Amino acid sequence: MIRGLVATVAVVTATALAGPPAARASAPSFCGELGGDWDGQYCHTTVTSERNAVRDIRVAVPGELVDNPVAGPVIRDYLHTLVDNWRNANSHMIADSYGEENYQVFRHGNLVSAVFHEDYHADGPRPNNAYRTFTFDMASGRAVRLADLTTSNPLTAIPPLAQPFIQTALDAAPPPHDPGSYPFVVDRWTPDKVYSGAYKAWALTPDELILYMPDYPVGHDEPVDFTPGVMQWYMDGGTVQAHIPLAALSAVLRL
Repeated sequence: MIRGLVATVAVVTATALAGPPAARASAPSFCGELGGDWDGQYCHTTVTSERNAVRDIRVAVPGELVDNPVAGPVIRDYLHTLVDNWRNANSHMIADSYGEENYQVFRHGNLVSAVFHEDYHADGPRPNNAYRTFTFDMASGRAVRLADLTTSNPLTAIPPLAQPFIQTALDAAPPPHDPGSYPFVVDRWTPDKVYSGAYKAWALTPDELILYMPDYPVGHDEPVDFTPGVMQWYMDGGTVQAHIPLAALSAVLRL
């Protein structure tokens, strides 16, 4: 049974999950494993393509997590893969670019959520944003899925209870738009639709469930002929961030 859904927020300067403050030394040490230099806040490195395009890479490292026996293996693998992918993607680039990652940690009791925000820019005129999230139960020593927090399938249990809060987030999402105008309508952001990211990116805060929608950039709505004659939208990762009070979900949460 999942208990302790309330969490406290910690950002890049978060306190350690357990043990003495010296655990922060894990960040510069792990930065060395990534092949970067620690500047006090980010692990920084650059890579040059065969066409002399430089990619600047900066990743924030949660020192309180990377050596944790429960979260560490997952977080280390994620950051290794991210940095490797950003390095490899630069191989044939013709223009300078960057990749930057930041994180937040939310926790209370035995549950810890880590939210990683990826911001990268390549040839196009706009940055690309993405969100990767992980939640761990430190008592049982395992990763927690959204389905572990609900009494039934979260993709069917959450939407009707969360709808007013998702609509509020849709109305506030960029770019400025008339409330309720396409594609910022609830039925295009249900978990079976591409803009929602199928609720892959989520986190628990002191009193909320946050949904980051979509988790990765989406090039167009599906099906593509949903609104004939209307332009297709590009959705950046995290365009819509719905803050759903846990109290509103109490009927379907495992408390």
